[in-house]
Amino acid sequence: MNGLNSSTNTLGQDTLDTPVSNDRRSTLFVRDVGKIDSALFDPGLGIIGQSWYVDVWLTGTLDENGFVFDFSPLKALIRQTLASTLDHALIIPVGSQTVQFSEFGSGERWTLKSKPRGETRESRWEYSSPKGSVFPVHTIALKTTNIEQEFGRILRHRLPPSVHHLAVKLREESIAPTEASFRYTHGIKGHNGLCQRLFHGHRSRIEIFIGEERRPDLEHFVAREIFGSNIHIATVDQIKSGDGDVGYRGKTDAPVTLAYNGTLGSFEATLPSNRIFFVEGETSIESMAREVARLIKREEKPSDKIRAVCYEGIDKGAEFIL
Repeated sequence: MNGLNSSTNTLGQDTLDTPVSNDRRSTLFVRDVGKIDSALFDPGLGIIGQSWYVDVWLTGTLDENGFVFDFSPLKALIRQTLASTLDHALIIPVGSQTVQFSEFGSGERWTLKSKPRGETRESRWEYSSPKGSVFPVHTIALKTTNIEQEFGRILRHRLPPSVHHLAVKLREESIAPTEASFRYTHGIKGHNGLCQRLFHGHRSRIEIFIGEERRPDLEHFVAREIFGSNIHIATVDQIKSGDGDVGYRGKTDAPVTLAYNGTLGSFEATLPSNRIFFVEGETSIESMAREVARLIKREEKPSDKIRAVCYEGIDKGAEFIL
């Protein structure tokens, strides 16, 4: 995906001038310290889902136990920092001219404009949410390195002076070009945690079986033709204005406004109809798998059972058999 491919970090992302003998320094690394699911705003694509593994390296002075930093508190600190910044947030390049921001009471409102490449008409996206639902990055266009550096600066301030260098790597799951995958965003109204945020997202694989046979053709059909590779999952009872039908994606770019109140506060978003796929009940991965199975039943009318497996980001998901 343009602009979002990770580049290799060096261990010089953050440096202090404290002179320390090299024989007292060591580098500590924690690979896959966490998996995060976020949404990103791309002026060419609109709002899309993203999932990453998180790797962290620290270089610092050894303490009396021979540690740069104790693994257990380090992992806890990284995960706490991710939860309060990147995880389940909408990441926005606030330096872009396509981004406008305003505050109201305890919330914030973002107006975003996207123009798909090759098209002349702009799409307008609006998002009102409690503060903290958006992670701003001070750049014109999002690149993975920008996000890594922004998070690294925040994490660095929470580490002791004995840590001299810090590097962060956001790493995508390896998905073969032949495998079907798509990006989606959603919000789960009744969730007690950060999944309640209306714009958080995932980069996900999909598997479809008819009887015992796996059907890559149907997987690509759903990912590309039905979901358009980038989709927002909603329910019809979230609609504040506009139209939508369960089991279908909108057909035009007419705006649809979605809204709900949760324990975290009030959420509202306006986006093009053709970027929304509607499911029944709630926007959970279980509901998505059920809706995909129903869609295949409706489109293909197979005599054998259908098994739809939908992933919610990395290494988790749901399946539904119809």
